Amino acid sequence: MIRAAASLTRPGVSLAVGLSALSGWLLATAGAPSVAVEGAAVMAGTFALSAAVSVLNQIQERHLDALMERTRSRPLASGRMSAGQGLGVFALLLALAAACLWVGFGPGSLAVIFVVLGLYNGLYTYLKPVTGWAMIPGAACGALPPWIGWLAGGGAVLAPEPIHLFVLYFVWQMPHFWMLAEANAEDYAAAGFPVPATSFSGFSRRAIPRLWALALAALGGMAPLFGLLVAPGHAYALATICPAYAALAVFARTRVLRLASDGFLAAVVALAVAERLAG
Repeated sequence: MIRAAASLTRPGVSLAVGLSALSGWLLATAGAPSVAVEGAAVMAGTFALSAAVSVLNQIQERHLDALMERTRSRPLASGRMSAGQGLGVFALLLALAAACLWVGFGPGSLAVIFVVLGLYNGLYTYLKPVTGWAMIPGAACGALPPWIGWLAGGGAVLAPEPIHLFVLYFVWQMPHFWMLAEANAEDYAAAGFPVPATSFSGFSRRAIPRLWALALAALGGMAPLFGLLVAPGHAYALATICPAYAALAVFARTRVLRLASDGFLAAVVALAVAERLAG
């Protein structure tokens, strides 16, 4: 039971979400007095919130998950856990998320939770069986964690740094969603989900994610315009990795491009945080 409940949380994805929020918090608080426990609370809160929306999503889609080879072994889809048990796990995680995020937001933590649930378990989940462009609200939700961390750290709502990170994370997810849908096209079709293969030609399906990846390379290179990676050493590193990633976007195989996209985003964010911490 415990192992099944843990698998519902998609711990790898939720950890990445928590680290993204922590990066935003570090960018907002570096150079100013801060308490490390606050950063830990923000990371734990976003981890728990990501896990909670994942559990609720699997409750909502358990019948569709049972139709796909990739997801039919999940606890709810396979019947190893009931929907009621899943709701119990969801409620516990949501309470933990609210308690942790309260450290940075106070009552505003409820607004954060409402927005995330609305985007992912509302718009994304209900549009997913209707249109392939459900990826847009899904990507918007996935781009929020750095902004959440920034706001929890006391940063201004419309500061250039979180805006850049939001757009960067959003654009990173678009080719990721696209390539994932393409790789699992038969599975998605079996469950009735719209996939690119049914809407675009073969050439377009190959070209579109690469165009998004090129846009990601260009956006990464714009970081200095938003107050990030302006130090000479970091700017030089950025000028090196952006063309390298752009070349992969054009020539690499899909699997390599997916890994390279993850690595590129992580490198840009890590460099930005390291520069801010260095003062």
